[in-house]
Amino acid sequence: MSHAAQGLRKGLRRVLGAQLMLTFIVAAAAALDAPHQDALERLVAAVAGGAIAMLGALSLAYTVGHTDGAGAGAQLWLYGGAAARFVLAIAFLGLGLGVLHLSPLPFLIAFGLGQAAYLVPGVSSGS
Repeated sequence: MSHAAQGLRKGLRRVLGAQLMLTFIVAAAAALDAPHQDALERLVAAVAGGAIAMLGALSLAYTVGHTDGAGAGAQLWLYGGAAARFVLAIAFLGLGLGVLHLSPLPFLIAFGLGQAAYLVPGVSSGS
């Protein structure tokens, strides 16, 4: 594995940690802010939204693990992985909101903050 891929995987571990922490914070806030009968529903919605974001990070880590060079095969893995992450995110968001009827506010806040976790310092620089 190249040095750049190792740096990216290290950064992805930080992103996953930040996503996990943010998901728990949103889930706790959503559950504590809700009336007693809605607390569990909002907690589940927040955890599901955060889990979708974490699934995208895990998918990216898997894709990076399969790119052992700078050739066309590596580019194909990266582009294919990006397309797969996009399709999975849309499908799971649709499943959560449309089919399972999860509470939209904690669901989308946890997902959005999970995506914002990519802005954790040191991820882009690989340090």
